Amino acid sequence: MLQLLASEYRMLAQDVFIIILLVAAFVWGGGPERAVAAGWFVIFKGSSFVRDLFWPGTPDLVTVDVLLASVDLVALIVFVTIALYANRNYPLWIAAMQVLAMSAHLARGLVESISPIGYIVMVVAPGWIQLFLIAIGIVRHARRKNKYGSYRDWRRVRPQSGLAPPADDKTVGPMIFKSSGSSWRDDLK
Repeated sequence: MLQLLASEYRMLAQDVFIIILLVAAFVWGGGPERAVAAGWFVIFKGSSFVRDLFWPGTPDLVTVDVLLASVDLVALIVFVTIALYANRNYPLWIAAMQVLAMSAHLARGLVESISPIGYIVMVVAPGWIQLFLIAIGIVRHARRKNKYGSYRDWRRVRPQSGLAPPADDKTVGPMIFKSSGSSWRDDLK
């Protein structure tokens, strides 16, 4: 497996892997799985297509490659947004890997002594880890759904209706919460 990842067929293996993950996310995954897999495919494969179409050639590895850095910035925004709203843990890890990829561009811009090989490894390696995290997330979601049934995909962004702040600003003391008699476990589905 490692020989395939280091060979000239690395890009083909990555393309096949993300297409398999994209199909698996739309067949067995929930909203976050679909969003992460589709986001990864559209952002990285779409930018690769655009780069080959309009700017053929290899990326600039001597200085910061502006196109690679801008693509990684868009991916960072997308993955952090998904991670904040998804009712899953693995999108946080995917967003963290994207922070690592983005920090490679910052390091390259600040320090000139980074070798081009080190720069490209710091940019590309988190992408492979993200693909494996997507696969793990899809498998864990499918297992959890089979074992416990359906559960919600996204976190709530509005406060629950059972919680209310004090009626006026002059109230002294702790905040009063109105309870409807249900617990937080009732809202998991």
